[in-house]
Amino acid sequence: MRRCRHWRARPVSAQLLIVRGSRRDNESTLNRWRANGVEGVASLSGTTLRHLEENAELHVDGGRLSRGAGYAEAPRHARHALARMGAVLRLRKHNRFYIHASGVVNRHGTAMMFVGESGSGKSTLAYALTRQGWTLLGDDGIVLEPLAGSVLVHGWRAPSMVSTTLAPYFPEMFARQNDVVAGDERNRVPVRLATAGHARLGGITFVSQGVPGSLRPCGQAHALTMLIRQSPWVLLGDPESGAHFRALQSIAGTVQTHELVHGPAELLRVGEIFGFAA
Repeated sequence: MRRCRHWRARPVSAQLLIVRGSRRDNESTLNRWRANGVEGVASLSGTTLRHLEENAELHVDGGRLSRGAGYAEAPRHARHALARMGAVLRLRKHNRFYIHASGVVNRHGTAMMFVGESGSGKSTLAYALTRQGWTLLGDDGIVLEPLAGSVLVHGWRAPSMVSTTLAPYFPEMFARQNDVVAGDERNRVPVRLATAGHARLGGITFVSQGVPGSLRPCGQAHALTMLIRQSPWVLLGDPESGAHFRALQSIAGTVQTHELVHGPAELLRVGEIFGFAA
């Protein structure tokens, strides 16, 4: 069995601002984009990441990261922001693609992936299933690696974030009221769980909150659109973009995909809903 270490970088936002056809230092660039306070400038020779506030740089060249001007002196938060973004780009060089999603593994060793916008309930559903005996792969980010005839899911290590407002469903949260992360609008607390390193992907569920709840199959074209929304680096236009798009297209057509609209009723019977994958 292949072994793969967890990716320890923290999840990054799926929001990108892309400007095509810019120029820098007299070198023609493919594009210039910004995400999470980091500016990226891609050229034929690689990508330079620059922290907009601290003016520190990190270079991505041939799948390797190297420190640029101001990196060593930059505050820790700036270095982490650059490293997180660099990890996403570096993974693409190795046929591994970050997705803004949560992932869990059932008792048979098969992974289920929840994809959706921030606040859609990805983390909540994943945590609910861990209480049913599933194992966590990633709370808000996972890495997909297409293989011949299957897809391998790698964990993106970070603590699970669970809202204390869900204490009526998760009674253990009543004792965590004083542990809410400062400034977190969703009143979440970090929860450390046993995690899996990687697993074969068995299905993708695109989630949103609403009443009444429903679970229905998702078409391949719609699945691809939703995956692109949560892995927007496919749109950068750099040399890896083509492979990135083909990988997402293959994934959308390789595994079962469903759309889940969920509310309190679905949360109470989450184990039953996903029993087909257990």
